[in-house]
Amino acid sequence: MTDRPDDARTRVARARAVAEALNPAINALLWLNPEAEAMAAAAAGPLDGAPVLVKDCIDWAGLPTTHGSAVYRDAQPAAEDAEVVRRLRAAGATLLGKTHLSEFCFGATGENATFGNCRNPWDTARITGGSSSGSAAAVAAGIAPMAIGTDTGGSVRVPAALCGVVGLRPTLGRVSNHGVLDVSTICDLVGPFGATVTDAARLYAVIAGHDRRDPLSFDDPAPLLVGMEGDVRGLRVGLPRAFFYDGLQDCVADALDEAARVLERLGCTVVDVSLGDVETLRSGGAFKFVLADVADARRDVYPRHAARIGAEVVRRIELGHQVSGADYAHCIRLLQQFQRALRDTFTDSVDLLLTPTTPVTAPLWSESADMVATTRLVARNTYDIGAAGVPSLSVPCGFDRNGLPIGMQLTATWRAEALLFRVARAFEAATEHHRRRVPLTA
Repeated sequence: MTDRPDDARTRVARARAVAEALNPAINALLWLNPEAEAMAAAAAGPLDGAPVLVKDCIDWAGLPTTHGSAVYRDAQPAAEDAEVVRRLRAAGATLLGKTHLSEFCFGATGENATFGNCRNPWDTARITGGSSSGSAAAVAAGIAPMAIGTDTGGSVRVPAALCGVVGLRPTLGRVSNHGVLDVSTICDLVGPFGATVTDAARLYAVIAGHDRRDPLSFDDPAPLLVGMEGDVRGLRVGLPRAFFYDGLQDCVADALDEAARVLERLGCTVVDVSLGDVETLRSGGAFKFVLADVADARRDVYPRHAARIGAEVVRRIELGHQVSGADYAHCIRLLQQFQRALRDTFTDSVDLLLTPTTPVTAPLWSESADMVATTRLVARNTYDIGAAGVPSLSVPCGFDRNGLPIGMQLTATWRAEALLFRVARAFEAATEHHRRRVPLTA
């Protein structure tokens, strides 16, 4: 049933009140829409006026897009909506505000030298993950049930895991990047966050679709979520223990073991699988070519505006300049090897993979001064899978002894988002992790 306009307006007014009360503690929002209640009253469509937050590397007509940087803090307003924002409006979303991000989407901590760091609502002394830091933190804090982020090497999945929400990286080309900051030539994606699996799926369904302005976009007429509510009995779930299960915190290893047992109780068959030569993954090839990509993507501002860019971001750009053309080509070849291994695994062995999203729970800010090193730590399990172009979904699967959330990463073959949502929905229904609330109060 569709809510009456006054119901949608009430929900949005409540969301604004929560945002105003909690944002000073977590710094998740850069701007709150003063017209949100009016937008909710006029909304019509499948999202029924639901409040949605948008990462501030995505154009919203009439507002500057800061990309989290002092370079663009006073930029001219965007002339038109990004395609994803246009689709949100058409679906009846209430655009609640724009969210915090790591500068230029560089980094998986939530650090930002211009707007201050985003803080984890489970423990504000800890990182949120990034670069879609504010989107994940705001959903975790209960400000909005849904938010939009972007994911190049893990920028949706990492903060989803560290903040205890659901986050999807769709198949490459499934959601348009038109009007979104360019970071990497072959890795950038827009993805949804949700407080629950259903929230994330609902948001994904309205933002996905072909856009001829995006050269990576593909046209797939098949309904997006057919089968999402189906049975999971008989599905084969692979555990690629080599590399992805190396060096886990004990709490993360225990949570993933229990998640596998839950899936078995639901009727899945869980088996160990190999994804080829793990040295390909340990070599860090995806990190290298994304470093080079991000350095090239910011040639319009670096070195000309170096003094206005955060020191850790400058360091990462300079590291990218050190990647040679031969190194870049070698990394692409390693990526193609990994893509072939994934294709063969999904064709011959399993329906999906289960891995930890991050090998650790949220590190303390005091231990994360080196943004590059912390990014390599928390995004270790997301970079190569993201670069391969397959869809993956981070879902809460437990908590450590400090009450910090743990995320599991489900990965399926290309265009199989509905399968991911089906398994995640069954897992969520069989567990209570998504019901736990942050201890943060106004």
